[in-house]
Amino acid sequence: MLSKSILQYQGPLSFSTIDKLLSEFKLAAQDHDLSFKTYKKMISVMIEALENVSKYSDQFQCNGDPSLEFCPSCRISRSDSVIEMETRNPVKKQDVTPLRKWIDRVNSHDSDTLKALYKSTITNGKFSEKGGAGLGFIEMAKTTGNKLEYTFENLSKDYSLYTFRVSMNI
Repeated sequence: MLSKSILQYQGPLSFSTIDKLLSEFKLAAQDHDLSFKTYKKMISVMIEALENVSKYSDQFQCNGDPSLEFCPSCRISRSDSVIEMETRNPVKKQDVTPLRKWIDRVNSHDSDTLKALYKSTITNGKFSEKGGAGLGFIEMAKTTGNKLEYTFENLSKDYSLYTFRVSMNI
């Protein structure tokens, strides 16, 4: 279990909110004695993970009420040896299978084959309906050196609550 909370946010997520969270993390990283290397890696992970949240939760409104359980959220925590980022957001049920397949595909590769998958993905020109090629998941796995974790919980007939977690040694 990670003991120190570095950053927490729950509410609607836009690109300006992402910028604000990145700035807040910069200050929090100094307060929590994170090395520059760890800070740089976590910034990269934050950008990819938060862009995914923004991309997949745009159809679902929490009406600006951050107390609602299904509002997008992110949390960064650390222990002495691990830093972890967790995001949660509602996704349309039709997006669950493609997300699951892509993350499982990324998780099935070691670091060398992730590099090859990255090169293949960046040059194949294929994009999802959401406009992404899946490079963010590959980048997060490469950056952290760890498997990506996720769960999907039923929210309604049309939506699931997607929890995404990635950690790295510090």
